[in-house]
Amino acid sequence: MRTTNEHDNTDGTATEDVVRAFYEPFRTGDTTVYDEVLAEDWTDLPLAPGQQQGPAGMAAQIALFRHAMPDYAVEHQDVIVQGDKVAVRNTVSGTHQGAFMGHEPTGKRIEMRTMDVHQVRDGKIVTTWHLEDFAGLMSQLNAPADAPTPAPWG
Repeated sequence: MRTTNEHDNTDGTATEDVVRAFYEPFRTGDTTVYDEVLAEDWTDLPLAPGQQQGPAGMAAQIALFRHAMPDYAVEHQDVIVQGDKVAVRNTVSGTHQGAFMGHEPTGKRIEMRTMDVHQVRDGKIVTTWHLEDFAGLMSQLNAPADAPTPAPWG
């Protein structure tokens, strides 16, 4: 098992590189990398409400996230590689500037914790399991405008 907590690929692990590439569209909005890193029959578990299974469904989710938070960013706290699986502990952040999950734009800076496990075969992600701290996100979106953003992993 290998663990990293920085964007450091000195050993060139291809599996980790594939998984790190998965997160780039969150930052850039360019989902063309999914043609390279997601298997055609990639499975995302669980699906977001209204999300279609497969790479096209994920591309649509990226568009929704980037519309709601154009400065959406993902910071990896940990990346753990074991065999064909890669676990990633993240903090996602952005400024809520568009409708998101039934909330009109608040202009608030939000941070949310996420945990993902990706399974990679033949150089492509075939399955992703993930959990998001939506309760923490909702508390931020419902908080008074002057409320501080809580520490994401505190």
